[in-house]
Amino acid sequence: MSVGNDAIDHGHRYLIGYVNTIELILHSPIDKELLIEALDQLYEETVKHFRKEEVIQRKIEFPQTLHHRREHKKLLEQLNDARTKIIDCNSLEGLLEYAPELIMFLRNWLVDHVFHEDMLLKPFFSKYPKGYS
Repeated sequence: MSVGNDAIDHGHRYLIGYVNTIELILHSPIDKELLIEALDQLYEETVKHFRKEEVIQRKIEFPQTLHHRREHKKLLEQLNDARTKIIDCNSLEGLLEYAPELIMFLRNWLVDHVFHEDMLLKPFFSKYPKGYS
């Protein structure tokens, strides 16, 4: 899943770690507050990662930066919607029903975005050192 840039690849590993943490929370006796806290951390880290990625895209003159930024905005909105759905859930049964959908959303979000959007960056990094940021 490497795009050939250390800063972006490192960010992806962090995001994967947060998604794995959320999945563990959902496979344990669910603690709603802990789940919300983990989603908040994922959101904050995602915002930081997207900002860094967009700065790098401008520096390397990536031609699809505007499209990529719109995708980032859409993903953040979806992540916020998922958080709201968790907060609004009034029962453990509701959380348990939503858990598989949340896990699939998070997995698909990361994999689809990295493979379909971020991998478009890879050819542009061939002109720059791996640690360029």
